[in-house]
Amino acid sequence: MEKIKIVIIGAGVRGRYTYANFIKNNEETCEVVAVVENKIGRRKKIKEMFNLPEDKVFENMHDFFEKEKMADAIIVCSSDNTHFSSCSKALEKGYDVLVEGPVINSLDNLVNLKDICEKNKDKIFMAAMPYRYSSFFDKLKEIIDKGQLGNLININYDSYIGYEKFAHYYVRGSWKLDSDTAPILLTNSCYDLDMLEYLTNSKCEVISSFGNLNYFKRENSKLNMSQQCTRCSIDKKCPYYAQKIYSKNKELSKYLHINPTEDNINEILKEGQYGQCVYSCDNNVSDNIICILKYKNNVTASLNISAFTKEESKNIRLMFTHGEVYGNVNDNTISIKKFISNEEKIIKVNDDNIDEKLIKDFFYKIKTRNNNEMKSSVLSTLNSHVTAFAGEFASVSESVVNLEKFYKEAVEMTKSIEKLFL
Repeated sequence: MEKIKIVIIGAGVRGRYTYANFIKNNEETCEVVAVVENKIGRRKKIKEMFNLPEDKVFENMHDFFEKEKMADAIIVCSSDNTHFSSCSKALEKGYDVLVEGPVINSLDNLVNLKDICEKNKDKIFMAAMPYRYSSFFDKLKEIIDKGQLGNLININYDSYIGYEKFAHYYVRGSWKLDSDTAPILLTNSCYDLDMLEYLTNSKCEVISSFGNLNYFKRENSKLNMSQQCTRCSIDKKCPYYAQKIYSKNKELSKYLHINPTEDNINEILKEGQYGQCVYSCDNNVSDNIICILKYKNNVTASLNISAFTKEESKNIRLMFTHGEVYGNVNDNTISIKKFISNEEKIIKVNDDNIDEKLIKDFFYKIKTRNNNEMKSSVLSTLNSHVTAFAGEFASVSESVVNLEKFYKEAVEMTKSIEKLFL
């Protein structure tokens, strides 16, 4: 087969460092033939990487989709609010599609997404859910399915964002207003909810959720602070001091500039949003959330999301009728304790590149056209996305939400509104 021809929509960190780098390193099997990106520096970088002609470099999706089909597939890694429209137009044009999570950022788009999946069963339409390719989570699932610890009763799932990452994304960054993006349960934890569904082997039946913005707000600003970190008098004492975060966290600095040198970063932090005091950003996203979920097979789970940890991490505890399992995603370590034994079994799972496994699977499906056994189809992610929206509604309404009823009402409301515009 000839090289798989790819168009990248969104040449930010994921588009540039995850997908473009992989394709560049595997040019014997795949190639980027066009890019769509609204920031000139990012467009130029992809153009240079793949020696693209000027007529294959697009500033916006409208101009791109006006052109005839020019590739086999599109990878959508632009901002969340463009995912639905990009996927819809790409499928309509005949492209296979891989879309970053969350797949959509509004409930009405989620309702319509199911119809789009059904209409495009002949296409490879995949969601970037990398944990589905994780040996760590596969090992946990294997332990559950073997039944040697009895029945699974409860899961405690801790998703710790880390103070640096939370300040970057949800205080200073593009996800700081959930009205402009989506609930943090979706933007941060659609992957976690997806894994809970995988481990329980069931769909969530009811959910309750409690969360709020505790700390990153104007009332915590003091008179000796400045609205811009570069002019602040407490820079040495503040853990959220922008210069300190971006000078030591090279991954986050990539979001600020296509060429994140010290001079470039400092120039951006002088006046830009990423150099702003965390207590003056007018953000509204909850910095801590606890969700309680009951699944249809009576397994219960708690999902704890917090900004206030030193590092980003995920910890999982599985409780069975005859033992318990604890897993640390960061070091790929799983501990098994049986009630009838004093011994603790430690399993070290191989560290694998889950992004690379995901991309390879997408390309393999394009080649084989085997869309009946997609490990990460968009259709299979809809339940976890519904759970995220239901969890947000539960938090806002301070209620326990039945997911089937919630989704049914969402469908009815969406269809009623759409009829008004016909």
